[in-house]
Amino acid sequence: MPTALRRLLDQRAEPLPPGIRRTLLLVAGVGVVVASIWAWRSSGLTVDDVEWLPIAVAFAVAAPASLALKAAEFRVAARVAGQRPPWPRSLEVAVVSSAANLLPLPGSLLVTVRSLSEDGSSYGRAVASSAVPGLAWLAITGLVGGTAIIIEGAPVLGVAVIAAGLAAGAGAAALFRSNAPASGRAGLAATIVLVEAGWLAVSACRLGLAVSALGVSIEPTQAVALSVAGALTVAIGFFPGGLGVREALIAALAPLIGLPLDTGVLLGSLDRVIWLAFLALAAALLAVVRPRRVR
Repeated sequence: MPTALRRLLDQRAEPLPPGIRRTLLLVAGVGVVVASIWAWRSSGLTVDDVEWLPIAVAFAVAAPASLALKAAEFRVAARVAGQRPPWPRSLEVAVVSSAANLLPLPGSLLVTVRSLSEDGSSYGRAVASSAVPGLAWLAITGLVGGTAIIIEGAPVLGVAVIAAGLAAGAGAAALFRSNAPASGRAGLAATIVLVEAGWLAVSACRLGLAVSALGVSIEPTQAVALSVAGALTVAIGFFPGGLGVREALIAALAPLIGLPLDTGVLLGSLDRVIWLAFLALAAALLAVVRPRRVR
């Protein structure tokens, strides 16, 4: 693994000091609430204007698909590390890592690295293996999302996003070559691409459902373009699950692709609420069915 890339990954896996975490959590939480209230009032919407069917589909279909893909992402990271965890273990890690992302630290990465380490991988290989699917997601989102942004009328931003995607793809390829087992590499690489492409599709679907719930029509390319915000918050990696940053990026992207600013704020917040509600249910079910915590 290139020294500079290894150093960057190690830094990314380090939690922030407690004081900074508390400050970021407070600022991000207050910011999201205030922005959401402003957007709701600015939009002129009432509760009667909200379409509940898209919300139900997002909760019952799109959110479970996101969790399943999160589990699949852990499985491909484990395969890069030379492990083959069972699906129940992968679902446990998916729930715990998603919940950990709500804290002001790179929780998903920390949980994944710890899980791989405790299942037998060295710390260095666990960090590198965890980064492969993440960088692949950034690459796919950058290429597809950047193209969508160009189509929607923001060519300069689109080209920059594509360039960032190519850089992430190069990093993913380098880590894959230096860490993946020698046998079955082609199939594993294809699986990683399919899982991360699925992530992009489900992210776009969730945002499309959220904006439909607000009674606003949206083109598929607009939903894909907005999914870039999720990738950028992963790359930033300091705020809790992108809390505040993700919503701000969606709001900033919205006018560039033909959506009102207040719509961007609202759909980001609505998607967040739906996901957190489902995650709370999934965590409760996990606590009942499998009371032992992830090793």
